[in-house]
Amino acid sequence: MRSLASQFRTTTPVLLISWLLTLLALLFAIYAATRKDIPLDYLTKDPTAIMKAPFYLGFFSNLGIIIWSCAFFSCFFTASRIMNVRYLQQDLFFMIISGFVTLLLTLDDLYQLHEYVFPQYFSIPENAVLLTYLNIFLLWGLRFRKRMLQSDFLVLGLAFFFLGMSTIIKLFPLPIPQDTFMKDAFKLFGSVTWFIYFFRTGNEILDKQVK
Repeated sequence: MRSLASQFRTTTPVLLISWLLTLLALLFAIYAATRKDIPLDYLTKDPTAIMKAPFYLGFFSNLGIIIWSCAFFSCFFTASRIMNVRYLQQDLFFMIISGFVTLLLTLDDLYQLHEYVFPQYFSIPENAVLLTYLNIFLLWGLRFRKRMLQSDFLVLGLAFFFLGMSTIIKLFPLPIPQDTFMKDAFKLFGSVTWFIYFFRTGNEILDKQVK
């Protein structure tokens, strides 16, 4: 059995940092609610509870967020496991940057950054935000093209295809009532495929470390 002293010594720094960040987030919520005259519940409660909506509201949207989160966790977890492995430094850099790219996609999907936040609150046109994202993807792809070609790049290409189709349908709506469903369906396929790519890539990198 692990001793209490050992647990206290190893977990205290992690817990204190985590609790501090959580406290800062809660204090920020209180400040924002007071400053903008927003009910505090709007920042802390589940949206379906506030709206008294059915529990299944946005089911696949929430599922997509979970999948995106799993993807960037795979990137950062892999990076944390090879942090001190000298011969895997290129893989480390790739997974860290890929984690941040995936985190950007996660936050964009979660808070509708390019669709609502940037246009409404910062007066930045949606097309300008999408163009910025495209440039980020291009820089990321150019920087790590050799590393990507050593992986299952077909899976990554399929992920971009699905996400691209979702964006195209949004910019050029289909002449059918179900065009929104099609957009969201392609986005879900994209997030699932994106996760599969980084889960498999992370496992391959960790296998190198074992060998």
